[in-house]
Amino acid sequence: METAIDVDKTDGDNNSKEKIEHRTSTIKKLGNEKRISSDSTTSSDDEHALVTDITPCVNLSLFLSLTIRSVGIIFGDIGTSPLYVVNTIFDYQPTEAQCIGAISLIVWNLIVVVSIKYAIFILMADNHGEGGTFALCGLLTDEKIKLSRKVKRGIIIVSLIAASMLLGDGALTPAVSVLSAIEGLTIDVPSLTSWTVPIGVIIIVILFLVQRWGTSKIGIAFGPIMFLWFITIFTVGVWRVTMRPAILRAFNPWEAFHYLLKEKTRGFYQIGGVFLSATGLEALYADLGHFGRWPVRSAWLFIVFPAVLFNYLGQGALLIANPTLIDNPFYHSIPKWSHWPMIVLATAATIIASQAIITGSFSLISQAIGMECSVPFKIYHTSKTIIGQIYIPAINYVLMCLTIIIMVGFGKSSKITNAYGVTVCSVMLITTVLYMCVMHFTWKKPWYFILPFGLFLIIDMYTWASNATKIPSGGWVAIVISVVFFTFGFCWYFGQMNLHRFQKVHTQTTSLHTLAIRLGLTSGNTRENSRYSLPDLPMISTANPIDFHDDSDSNSDDEFQVKNKKTLPKVHSRVRLVENIPVRSVSIISSYLHDSNNGYEDNTIPAVVTPFVGCFLSSSTKHTPHVFENYLTRTSSVPQVIIFLHIVHTKTSTVNDNKRLTVKQYGDSIYHITALYGYSENRIKPFDILLLAHNQCRVPIPDDELKLTLFIPNATIKVSTKGWRSWIRRWPLYLYSILKSIYPGAAVNVKLNPENTINIGILAKL
Repeated sequence: METAIDVDKTDGDNNSKEKIEHRTSTIKKLGNEKRISSDSTTSSDDEHALVTDITPCVNLSLFLSLTIRSVGIIFGDIGTSPLYVVNTIFDYQPTEAQCIGAISLIVWNLIVVVSIKYAIFILMADNHGEGGTFALCGLLTDEKIKLSRKVKRGIIIVSLIAASMLLGDGALTPAVSVLSAIEGLTIDVPSLTSWTVPIGVIIIVILFLVQRWGTSKIGIAFGPIMFLWFITIFTVGVWRVTMRPAILRAFNPWEAFHYLLKEKTRGFYQIGGVFLSATGLEALYADLGHFGRWPVRSAWLFIVFPAVLFNYLGQGALLIANPTLIDNPFYHSIPKWSHWPMIVLATAATIIASQAIITGSFSLISQAIGMECSVPFKIYHTSKTIIGQIYIPAINYVLMCLTIIIMVGFGKSSKITNAYGVTVCSVMLITTVLYMCVMHFTWKKPWYFILPFGLFLIIDMYTWASNATKIPSGGWVAIVISVVFFTFGFCWYFGQMNLHRFQKVHTQTTSLHTLAIRLGLTSGNTRENSRYSLPDLPMISTANPIDFHDDSDSNSDDEFQVKNKKTLPKVHSRVRLVENIPVRSVSIISSYLHDSNNGYEDNTIPAVVTPFVGCFLSSSTKHTPHVFENYLTRTSSVPQVIIFLHIVHTKTSTVNDNKRLTVKQYGDSIYHITALYGYSENRIKPFDILLLAHNQCRVPIPDDELKLTLFIPNATIKVSTKGWRSWIRRWPLYLYSILKSIYPGAAVNVKLNPENTINIGILAKL
């Protein structure tokens, strides 16, 4: 039963009346639970807005805006690959047949791998709009998927490996992109050779510093520049193709296949260079949450793909006409008068090219935090329209330092390209395997639908084998970076898993429905000891009689009325000695309630009700948090008013105050508050939530924040050294304990006041 009521609130000095509408339903007989909600219901649709709304037919203006911005953010890397791919493949002057064969490999790599595999198929596998390997992992580890717990843990670890490799690539890509553009200056001004690295370092620092502006603002600035870049390279490519139309034979797939058969070993090694034409491909998938499926698809198929395709054909046509220009076919293919303008444009484009992997890294870390595979870094949402547009300062600066080290260490873009591709190929291989698993276990596709996708798996394995030859020549650098990221991620995941297991076995929780009876906070279970005053603490009251019924049983006839109270007097608290508080479990409470001679007196502790309001941060809507149980056990004290605060982040940017709160009352002085906040709402203050609960639902809250005490957990990890095999699990737990002390895992975006916040220690022996 729901009733809209008006509450007359009387202030001591001001007799004005304030009307507050709120919905009420149900008091439960056991625990005396009352639910007070201020229209806090939200849409039950959990599907991400990017998937449902951003299509050309539904939201054309937003679709066009995101398409242009995705050109600047996502496709800068793959769009600037023509700068260095062709001269990476050939270290000799090729013949006409070799030019056509190599360009054919590039063309069909763009068609099969990028256009068909990723743009059409892989982008379909989003997890609430987010892409990347963790999105595939989330689809496979959902509770509805019937896979064993060990298999799901294995999938999480494999996804963590892939994400770590992509982060390792995130340090290489900006370095190779920026250096390849700056080195174009040395063609006309050889004296600048020694300045390429310093200039590159300055550009990298500026690039990472502007990330704080957010994807949306960066996309507005970068989009038009990249759009001009693609128009330019498309025009140059078409112009060169008209001079040697024979290069159009590269569209024949037989030319690519015949080239590999004829070149044999050399062709196998050249696959690593061909793979560079798809740089940034995994970042394209990881950035899905920033823009949505259809804007990304459209930007590739109608803008980026034609531009890079014809530019590669134009470079091939140039080499057919003059093979001696293999040292830098991209700059040689443009007219001489446009050389300097092209260097400026290429430099700007390659700087922008680094953006794809940076934003992709932010998305991966955000998903890793949600799956407890990463420490809870501070995340800033930079858009109130798109939930996936985020900025993570810690990851931003780590990648900046790694990129500078790589740029200084290698010195030349050609050396970095020799190292590039090992980790990215591994990620593509893992993505293909996980996608096939999603097709089978999540989407329930038949085997004859999945089997053709194995063709992509064969291509990925062949490409990986070719790129594996780069490990001795520099590929080991990306592997080392990936191992470091994986080590931190795995240790956090392993530690969190053990911590949850420890809490499940050793810590105590109580159902909120029985908490009031357990604490003896009823008139029959308490006796007065003395009196103290708790100033300015209003008492809950109701202006009109309300009917309540038990919502757990629709046939219940237990209804009662709350009599009208015209004034809101101050509460004069009574310190009451509460005897025989069970502290073990709910089952003990039930037995204790049914049988007064049950013999559980040994499992009880004496406690006093103290005159203050205690607020405990909680992650549950049905049970007490661990921090409350630890506080009760250690202090033998019960706050006069107990509030459990549960903060939930929604998929909308902001939440109106009249839809923010859901308040439940258990007994006379126990409240559970669920507060909804949008993803862009930062620096949440618990006291502001409680004041809103007082104004809307008459929760007894003092008017001074310092009269409220907030309790949060402070977990200390103690690593067990018992057992001869303990060393196997000891080292990741040691690292986890260090990370846990640095990142205790407090509620996201919550601003705590140190003056009235108390940390309750929890010792976890792992």
